Amino acid sequence: MPRTPTAQLSINMNLRKQPFLLREKSISTTRSGSDLVRFVFADRSGSIPGVMFDTASYLYDSLEPGQGVEVSGRVEDFRGSLQIKVEHIMPTDLGDLSEYVPVANRPIEEMKVELDGLLAGVRQPDLRRLLKAIFGDEALYEDFCRAPAAKFFHHACLGGLLEHTLAVARLVDTAAWLYPEMDRDLAITLALLHDLGKVRAYDHQSFDLTHEGALLGHLYMTASAVERAMEGLEDFDTDLGRLVIHGLLAHHGRLEHGSPVVPMTIEAIVAHQADDMDANARGAIDHLTRADVESEAFTGWSDMHETRLYRYGYGDYMNDRGR
Repeated sequence: MPRTPTAQLSINMNLRKQPFLLREKSISTTRSGSDLVRFVFADRSGSIPGVMFDTASYLYDSLEPGQGVEVSGRVEDFRGSLQIKVEHIMPTDLGDLSEYVPVANRPIEEMKVELDGLLAGVRQPDLRRLLKAIFGDEALYEDFCRAPAAKFFHHACLGGLLEHTLAVARLVDTAAWLYPEMDRDLAITLALLHDLGKVRAYDHQSFDLTHEGALLGHLYMTASAVERAMEGLEDFDTDLGRLVIHGLLAHHGRLEHGSPVVPMTIEAIVAHQADDMDANARGAIDHLTRADVESEAFTGWSDMHETRLYRYGYGDYMNDRGR
């Protein structure tokens, strides 16, 4: 039976041995005392949650995130979003994973050209040296261009980190035109480096946090990597380096959102706002895309936005794009 892409699944569709990449699994106990297993299944077109009751422990233990599974069950509506009620599941070898790992909306090679242009456009000598020291590492450059930006909420795909970084840089570049008092080179540097630590914080197949990412967090991993790069550059401007590290540590904007400091420079403020705008906008688009556009006017609850999202015009837009 041909595999149906995740983005084309619809309510009441029956699945028989449908292959997926298993993104995550968890188990809990219901009020009646039975086991409830939750999954997230994925292919390159998107992801969908699944639930299964009374799963045998040996079967649960045999399922590993980042590996393939075959799923039989029924697609149903749960609070305005699709999920799979799983009847049978078993491990399987997916072979070529290229069909099962979500990829960025734009081709990676196309985005690399844009990244290279932004790097070349930074003129301040020390910032230019810093960026060259980091992105001149060929292995790091390639990993950066393929890494996801998150596990689920936004840009959770191969190339997602690069796609997000470029969007943040474009927003910052626009702000530099609006606010000429801002140091464009510093702000662009913050945009290009702000999520560097995610290269090692997320597994590039399961998109789950690595042990290092869970223990240290990507803000620290970013700042420490950039600081090490600065230490390897002779006579790097100490005051400028301090502004770079401040902007990286402050890019989540608020202490309760994980930043150890709040933004205290115009460049740090703009970089934070650009990061927040792109993450929230892309997260909303991804949430709307995962939801069934033919159902109610509002989506199910979005944890990222702490509300439901209104679909006004979105279904027509997706139909026009040939979803």
